[in-house]
Formats: sequence, C-alpha cells, structure tokens
Amino acid sequence: MQYRPLGRTGLKISEIGFGCGNNAVLMVRATYEEQLQAVRRALELGINYFDTAFAYGLGKSEENLGKILNELGAPAVVATKIRLEAEAVTGLKSATIQAVEAGLKRLKRNYVDVIQLHNRVTVERNPGKRFSLTPRDVVGSGGVIEGFKELRDKGKVGHFGFSGLGDPSALHALIDSGEFHLVQAYYNLLNPSAGQPVPRGFSALDYGRLIDRAAANGMGIAVIRVLAAGALTSDPTAGGGSSPEPLSPGSGYSLDLERAEKVKFLIGGDIKSLTEAAIRFALMKPEVSTVLVGFSN
Repeated sequence: MQYRPLGRTGLKISEIGFGCGNNAVLMVRATYEEQLQAVRRALELGINYFDTAFAYGLGKSEENLGKILNELGAPAVVATKIRLEAEAVTGLKSATIQAVEAGLKRLKRNYVDVIQLHNRVTVERNPGKRFSLTPRDVVGSGGVIEGFKELRDKGKVGHFGFSGLGDPSALHALIDSGEFHLVQAYYNLLNPSAGQPVPRGFSALDYGRLIDRAAANGMGIAVIRVLAAGALTSDPTAGGGSSPEPLSPGSGYSLDLERAEKVKFLIGGDIKSLTEAAIRFALMKPEVSTVLVGFSN
C-alpha cells in the first residue's frame, strides 16, 4: 500500500480508502461476520482510511464500522459526514453540533479525524428532497463551520471536509474560504472535469478542475464515484443501479453505462479490468490523497 498526505492536516492516508456507503452494500446490509472479515482484510492490506456517514443506512454504516474497529482494536483514520435537514436553517451551528455528536455515539468514538458536510452546496438553497446549503450557510456567521470549530475546540473532531457536489461556483467558494482541509471530489473516467480540462459542450457537469483548486489551497482530496456507481465494473448491473436523480447532473447510470463502453479499449496488458483502469486513472492525479472504493463482500 502506498500512502499520501491528506493536504495540510499532517495525516498520511492509504491511497485506497475504504468506502462504507450504500452502493457497495457491505457495511449496510451484509452480515456482521462478513463486515468484520472485510475490514480485517483491508487493515492487513494497509488500508487505514475509512469513510462513512449517517446517510449510509441511516446510521447503520457508522454503527457497524465503529463496532468492528473497536473489536479489532486497530488504529485507523475515520471520516464521517453529517447531512442537515431544512429545519436546521434556523440554527445551523447547533444542528451541526447535535448531528456530529449523534454520529460519534453511533461510532462509539470520542473523536473522529475528519468531519464532513454531506449536503450539496449551491448558490441558492434547494428546499427539496436533497436539501442544499449556500456557501454563506456553511462558512458565514452561525453556520456549519462554527459548529465544526466548537467541536474541534472540545477535542471531538480533527479536520473539516465537505462533499464536492452542487454548483461548481459554490464549491469553489468553499475551497477559497480556507476553512476546509478536505474535499470529496466527483472524479472518474467518465467525468474527469474535477481534475482535467474538458471540451466545450461536455455533456456532464463541469466541476472546473476543482481538485487543482483544492490542492492549491492545501486541501486533501478524496475521490468519490471512481467506478461511476458500478458502470465502470465488469458486472455493472450488480455494482450499481439507476436512480431517478443522479448524484451528479449529466451522469445518470444508463448514460454512464453507454460511456463506459467507449473506454473499454483501456483493458489489456497490465490492465486486467475496467475497474482497475478506473482506479489507476484516479491515482494518476498526484493531487489526489485517496480514492474511496466501496466493497461488496
């Protein structure tokens, strides 16, 4: 296993991170014995970065990960995420603190290395199912970042991050605020715009080389959706599924399946599968700290 710096935090993390999300199902729906076996094997292979969230199984992922890490007694860098609901806008700081403390209880930990905002960040609030916050909600007076800082002062969290989903201009504003240490960047073979220039007329959302901007601000970068929800796997129907609202605009599952056909020429020689090609592609970006991969078994 190779290790990379997590921005300016001083942490060194495995370049492959253990994603505990819903798509790969392991940490949400598998048996405890399967979960234990997988985490133990990951640790043996040198993986030391684990990323979870309340949204993954409504807390089940956090609970399962915390229980297993405690049982194994293994040192690990743990990152989790909070998602605030619309009613939180009347007290964002206090809602942030409450959400983080609830996550710590589920994880059975007194401290997490990285706490992240899971909400999308947009120019204007989106009050819909995927409630989003504005940059002012996050870094303004009484906002999310003040809650994070209070928790850090109490020794409950170490570093701050956010999910790089929403309006690119709003995401860039958070990066430029200098308040964050990590961004989760949507970056893969099918939408490389967070780390590579894309041509005019590019059909998916253009993140405007968000990775480069974050790195220039001393931030760490965790790549998410490296396998495009399973479209970049050898068995895509098992690895993912269609969603009425894609995680990133212009990157719906059926569209990504079509796009994936066009990059299969990468398989050959030392590249044994599309999955390997996708992960290698993300790791080729030197600014990337870790590539989060979900495991199914």
